[in-house]
Amino acid sequence: CEAHVTRAVKEAFGVEDVVSSHEKGTTVIHAPEKLDEEKIREAIKEAGYEVTGITQEKKTKRGFYGKPEPDTT
Repeated sequence: CEAHVTRAVKEAFGVEDVVSSHEKGTTVIHAPEKLDEEKIREAIKEAGYEVTGITQEKKTKRGFYGKPEPDTT
């Protein structure tokens, strides 16, 4: 169930913002930096589930009124 996957990811990475959906077949992890994809697969497999794909995106910071903040990296 969603709770098993969510708990496994939170424990493996120390992140709090994890949302799993059985209906959508997804788990979304919001983390401050890119995560090790193999470690993601391991954590979810140990919870008894299979990873069918991973997509990582850099989140664009938004300032006031939804305007993008300048990239300082």
